[in-house]
Amino acid sequence: MKIASLLSTLIALFIGVAGGYLIGQRGGTDQDAGAKKSQSGETSSSGIGSLAGTSKSSSKSSKTTNSPTEASGSNLTAEAKKLMSSGDVTEAMKMILNSPGSISRMEALLDFVKELEPDEVELAIDEVGKMARGGDMFMSMGLLMSRYAEIDPEKALEFVGTRDRMTRGWGTSSILRTWASKDPKAAADHLTKQMDSEGTDDWSMRRTASNVAKEWAKQDTNAALAWAKGLPGEVKGDALGNIIEQITTEDPLRAAEVAMSFEGEQQERSFRTIADRWSANEPEKALKWAEGLTVEGRVGVMEEALENWVREDPESTVAYLDKMEASERDSIMKEVVEQWARTGGDATVDAANWVASQADGEGKVDATGEVVGQWMRSDPEAASEWLGAQPVGDARDRGVAALLRDRSVREDPSTSVAWADTISDDKMRSEYVERSARSWLGSDRASALEYLETSESLSAEQKTKLIELPADQLQRGRGDDFRGRGRRPF
Repeated sequence: MKIASLLSTLIALFIGVAGGYLIGQRGGTDQDAGAKKSQSGETSSSGIGSLAGTSKSSSKSSKTTNSPTEASGSNLTAEAKKLMSSGDVTEAMKMILNSPGSISRMEALLDFVKELEPDEVELAIDEVGKMARGGDMFMSMGLLMSRYAEIDPEKALEFVGTRDRMTRGWGTSSILRTWASKDPKAAADHLTKQMDSEGTDDWSMRRTASNVAKEWAKQDTNAALAWAKGLPGEVKGDALGNIIEQITTEDPLRAAEVAMSFEGEQQERSFRTIADRWSANEPEKALKWAEGLTVEGRVGVMEEALENWVREDPESTVAYLDKMEASERDSIMKEVVEQWARTGGDATVDAANWVASQADGEGKVDATGEVVGQWMRSDPEAASEWLGAQPVGDARDRGVAALLRDRSVREDPSTSVAWADTISDDKMRSEYVERSARSWLGSDRASALEYLETSESLSAEQKTKLIELPADQLQRGRGDDFRGRGRRPF
């Protein structure tokens, strides 16, 4: 298997199984009483984990185990297979997952798993289930579930149905996705029966249906659409969304034609998906298509394309934005600026200066808060200096609010209070000063009390309440000797 193909397969499995793990987490970690025990004998209390522990298998098995550096490629797989056949599942998995080199390890694991028989897959799944949660565990579990699904998907589903809730969560989704890649109708029929008996009020069910729909769309778009349209509620929406995403990768205009047959929120959601995926490669074409739409939510669809375009060509994107109607530009400015500022470096500075050049309005206010928030993560001193030079008004106030949410500023209460005092809106200023002063009282009470004596941002009642707060209700900062990353506003 080529490296690119191998990586794509394993990354997809990793994401799918990791997502399944999160599903399983919702249901707790209780183990079913009838869980099948591994035939490998007793293992260390930590399970395989990172495979740093030592197995307590027989000395005979230990003697026949080659070190990872002694066995490589097909030899390593063959040795691991021998251990597996002898019943030493722990040592077999340990040999594979301790082999040197990330790519070599992936290849060895894939070669090992694809030769396993159903009973061996079951033993390996139980063994991997003892591992610490992480990359090796997710990768191994995904491959094992896929292998079982290729051999006998119905038996695989029956097996994971007897396991703990986490294994059921990731196992069912992974098996059905693999089954759908070979026989999507059979997988879809099974899932439909499952939904009829168990209901659809479950995020894992929605996710699984989406995966089946996407796999089916790769083979027969019309059949996948017909099935998805018959699904209930949110399951239907997610499945149709994945089908649209798949069609877009091959033919964006065909995807748009299909989406046009949808209604309401489903249609708008699909159009946004098309614009996002299409503009990742051809932003100008995607934007031109979105611009020509006559449906409600057209500007939001354009926004998706502009967000991708601004990362690739901010100059052209800004030129386009400047020609838009002010109301339309205001409605999407925040999101576009967010993507622009995230690029970092000069792009963040350019984004901030462009926002500052805009006419006052809701768009400028929202975008100022966004650009300051992004900038504080990369260069807080530059962000503070730029913000301090902005004219008094709603936009600057929103920027100050974003700055005050930065952890380093929150942990420097005196600086936090100084910034909060510059907010022009009385109600907003009072709120942020009170919050910052509370933290200051917890870290440097003497200095905070001195400030409160002369503060005009708080009422007498607010000052009294703050001063009388018990120590356990004060938000403690880092102390007077701590200097945050952001500069004071003067």
